[in-house]
Amino acid sequence: MSKTKKIPKFRTDGEFAIHVPDLSKAEKFYGGVLGFKLVSRERAQLVFDTGIVKLYVNKDDRITPFIPALAVPRYDEAKAHLIENGCSILKEFEGGKALYFADPFGITIDIVEKKK
Repeated sequence: MSKTKKIPKFRTDGEFAIHVPDLSKAEKFYGGVLGFKLVSRERAQLVFDTGIVKLYVNKDDRITPFIPALAVPRYDEAKAHLIENGCSILKEFEGGKALYFADPFGITIDIVEKKK
């Protein structure tokens, strides 16, 4: 008898991120040109309310296309599941239960622990 392993619950959370080298230019475009409401501004991040989704604009030397975020109830369980299934962990965030991983096609996806 084969034992099936429980798959962690991965769900979209209405958030996505991009990485850009110039936050001032990003604020002018996303806030000024597109008219998104700036929710918060930190040294290395802008957060915009875009309507249905929240946009995180992170300062980075490299430009990264949109990174969808998935909420998980148990970060450690989800991380282990991804690793067991061949996903590469690209970056873990300090102080939070969040990481970027690459799917089998090399697409970057974010997971964040969010309790109900």
